[in-house]
Amino acid sequence: MKTVEILTDKGHSISANIFDSPGNTTILIISSATGVKQSYYKKFAQFICEKGISVITFDYLGIGKSLKKPLKNLNNNAVDWGNTDLTSVIEFSEKNYPDSKITLLGHSIGGQLIGLSKSASKTHKIILVAAQSGYWKFWNGFERYKLWTYWTILFPVLIKVFGYLPSKRISGMENLPKNVAKQWMKWCLSPEYLFENTAEEDLFFKNIKVSLTSISIENDYFAPVAAVDWLTARYEDADITRIHLASKDFNTNDIGHFGIFREKFKDNIWLLLLKETDFSENQDI
Repeated sequence: MKTVEILTDKGHSISANIFDSPGNTTILIISSATGVKQSYYKKFAQFICEKGISVITFDYLGIGKSLKKPLKNLNNNAVDWGNTDLTSVIEFSEKNYPDSKITLLGHSIGGQLIGLSKSASKTHKIILVAAQSGYWKFWNGFERYKLWTYWTILFPVLIKVFGYLPSKRISGMENLPKNVAKQWMKWCLSPEYLFENTAEEDLFFKNIKVSLTSISIENDYFAPVAAVDWLTARYEDADITRIHLASKDFNTNDIGHFGIFREKFKDNIWLLLLKETDFSENQDI
């Protein structure tokens, strides 16, 4: 593994880890979940690399190794994560791996951001893992109103007090830049999610016409099946395959929104993801 700094057209750099597999014909770019550092995907990336596919992970501006100044001083928003950060990583891959086909794997918000990247349409395959609309009414019962309270009361107060969203105090995930959190809140309060609050020139969902596999997970608190279906349908011109993972099929009681990338699933779910990623017909898994 090597770490590189990828310069964006906005003048900031993005920290990325490259897991290089010699002679590869495919490169996998992993677009992380909200507030999740790229290091979370390290073991999965190593597994994929060992199977002959190069992998690039990266931290969005303000997260992990891409946080290079006080968080409260950052003014980037969530659209920037897709439009600038992810786009820069894709363009880096095109330049440095010109003979390789590119697969994008978007986990949670990472799958949303793919539709905000102008370069995503130039890739060869897309995998969405628990990528969903965050609109609060996709949840049921008490959880629905708890989320509404977060978006309308708790998070605005915390952002005003700290100058950023102190997510570590709430969920253990990384703290978020203030404008990322504010934009996310607006999305989650709208039935049209990010489409209602994003400029048309920043939306590239309709440009994506490649093969796309969308994966939902049984009992995923963070991504109800209906919310996954809603976002998947926004990639309306892609060649869509839907996969739903049930715990009983993998000899476990629970998979979870984040659990899919835990090493205990390397002999089953990781092989499924490998199959979706690989373009060769004779991959030995």
